[in-house]
Amino acid sequence: MNKEYYIDKGFELYAHMIPSEKYTQGIEIMYPSNPIKSDNQPGVYILTNDKGKLLKIGETQNLTQRFHKGYRCISNITNNRIREHIKNVESIWVYVLPMPIVTEKILGFKCETSYVKGLEHNLLKEYKGKYEKVPPLNAMIS
Repeated sequence: MNKEYYIDKGFELYAHMIPSEKYTQGIEIMYPSNPIKSDNQPGVYILTNDKGKLLKIGETQNLTQRFHKGYRCISNITNNRIREHIKNVESIWVYVLPMPIVTEKILGFKCETSYVKGLEHNLLKEYKGKYEKVPPLNAMIS
């Protein structure tokens, strides 16, 4: 399963993350394309190398925040692992599948959700079923 497999499923090019001395965290994110329709668009994303090898499957409730702030600015185990890979191994391409926000009225309350966690989980299960491991930059799934 490489990037073409996911592009065939509807994922679109979103960004290219490269090493850079310009920012404190050491990476810069360039946006050659923007399939995101709103500032709070949830979605599932994949990270690949230049050859199209899948490195990570992820999800977020806000694609813009995840890449503009999360990977570039916020320090945590996942973000640091991705940044170290970019700085020391190779640049990373980002492909996204924006997902709708589903709104329902439950017990009189307006509730909003998306299916990003479920889709990410199933894509990871599919990958793990084929290769008996998750992509190299993912943590294990149960």
